[in-house]
Amino acid sequence: MQTDTLTTADFITATHRLSGQVQTGNKPLSDLLNDRSQSYLLVFNLYVSRLDRPGEIGAYAPVAYLSKEKISFVIVPMREVRLPDTGRLTSQGYEVLAILPGFEIRGSFAGPPRFDLRTFSPAILEPFLAVTNATVQIVGLPEVTFHGEAILVNRAQMEGLCLGE
Repeated sequence: MQTDTLTTADFITATHRLSGQVQTGNKPLSDLLNDRSQSYLLVFNLYVSRLDRPGEIGAYAPVAYLSKEKISFVIVPMREVRLPDTGRLTSQGYEVLAILPGFEIRGSFAGPPRFDLRTFSPAILEPFLAVTNATVQIVGLPEVTFHGEAILVNRAQMEGLCLGE
């Protein structure tokens, strides 16, 4: 049975903060973002802000379509993330630094017990990588930061993924 659950999230692009709601039904938002069969996301009650003034609303739209490929990352509550099952590919927690054009994202990442190209590669991950207890800093505006229980990082936008213990 599918419900009409609306989930509120902040979608960050290279230039804007887009705050709105997505109808998720009985799935977490991460499932919709990782669904490769749809390239756009339907968003309701969308508030638009520029990154240099993320708290200042510049526009509003009752309905909008967002291109998943242009989303840098999404800030969501933890309940909107489907974390991978513990197993061969996800059995240890790591501190992570994800580097994107204009952003640095720090937090925690669940990964394999050891890293080598035979057992793990960022290429095998879902399109949006879950970073928990996360903080984002805008490289060109270090005074502007975002925080979230979870941040879904667009893997296609990543320039680097740095892992530590």
